[in-house]
Amino acid sequence: MRGMEAYFNAALDYCLTEGEIILAPGNAGVLAWIPGAAFPPQIDSFKMTGQPAYVLEAWERFHTHEQTPETLIQNLAKNFAYIWLLAVDFSVRGRGYGKWLLDSCSEQAREAGLEELWLSTENENSIGFYEKSGFRVAASGSSAAGLTTYILFKALV
Repeated sequence: MRGMEAYFNAALDYCLTEGEIILAPGNAGVLAWIPGAAFPPQIDSFKMTGQPAYVLEAWERFHTHEQTPETLIQNLAKNFAYIWLLAVDFSVRGRGYGKWLLDSCSEQAREAGLEELWLSTENENSIGFYEKSGFRVAASGSSAAGLTTYILFKALV
């Protein structure tokens, strides 16, 4: 298995074990979330064995980068779900699949007795999309990699 494929495979395995994975109709998109009790997410380093050195170095940089939003969320969130991954196929963006995935996640988290949804993004252009779905920016911070990470929050109750 190659670099990012190995990483995302490990991430999705973690979400299957600890949380939920939601597929949009026609596999147009995917959302993976975990409850706060399983946060911060943990990648099984064994799944990264056998990867070339440059992949392991990139994985370590990514892991270091993620520590900034994880720390901010741990300090702010209570009784929450964390959206680890939201992706919609480029060919169907703008057709409501992202909103459908977020609404489905909100419903599942609410049914699980959770009161908040949290996520992080480095894509400033996506903030408006999340705000239309009821999220608000709770914090932002710069990571060790120099990227600005935005932490978003949505109350479920």
